[in-house]
Amino acid sequence: MSKPDTVRRALLGVLGTNLLPAPAWAQLTGDGPAHPARPPDVGRKFWPDGRVKPFLGNTIICHLPQQGENAAAFGALLDIYREAPAHAFSRKITLLPPSSYHMTIFGGANDAERKPNLWPSTIPLDAPMVDCDRLLGDRLRAFALDCDLPLRMRVDPAEPAAGEGPLTMRLLPADAAEDRKLRILRERLSTCLDIRAPGQERYRFHITIAYQVDWLTAAEDQDFRAALRLWKARLLDASPLILLGPPEYCTLKDMFAFQRQFFLT
Repeated sequence: MSKPDTVRRALLGVLGTNLLPAPAWAQLTGDGPAHPARPPDVGRKFWPDGRVKPFLGNTIICHLPQQGENAAAFGALLDIYREAPAHAFSRKITLLPPSSYHMTIFGGANDAERKPNLWPSTIPLDAPMVDCDRLLGDRLRAFALDCDLPLRMRVDPAEPAAGEGPLTMRLLPADAAEDRKLRILRERLSTCLDIRAPGQERYRFHITIAYQVDWLTAAEDQDFRAALRLWKARLLDASPLILLGPPEYCTLKDMFAFQRQFFLT
């Protein structure tokens, strides 16, 4: 048995099922388990040089309010957008336009994942994306939201898991009642759209600020975690509750913009 295999078996024996994924720097240096050459969204949503790729699809989201009394969270996230380029890890990420900032309520169908459970079984797998957009839109126009607004979220203060790449702001429902409300809404949307992604009951709400396009070094990962810790604290201070309006049915050409078709009512 090789030395790396011996070390790995010893770690598994000590940590058991609590073993976390290798941190980003280990994925780069080879000190962790086998890993892809690039983070998972490279080649899928982004080119290796960080440019955005076409990614046709539809989704149900809440854009963050950019104006008015509930805009404090957007202002705090905009500060992250301003500050991130000064960090060394920024060369390994693609920052999203602030106008795109949103929380996904339920992911729809997309052109890249025409698979059972990810694509509505009542729509042919080879249907043009524009037809899928229209058919799901028709269903959602008839969908009764039946959900108290605003949606009330808060920042998840936990450290990102080992190997979790920049730059996602994890969110939690404000309380148990809000959690039930969102889970029921997601289940009803799943039935309406005939989409049931594997593990969707464990979905974690979030705001994506950037996508990772290369693995971080140990120093970059440490810098990222320190920056995220600071940014979370600022966001929590600026907006203890993040209040979101009615969900929006949106279509998209890529990760840079989510075009609202209508609000769910």
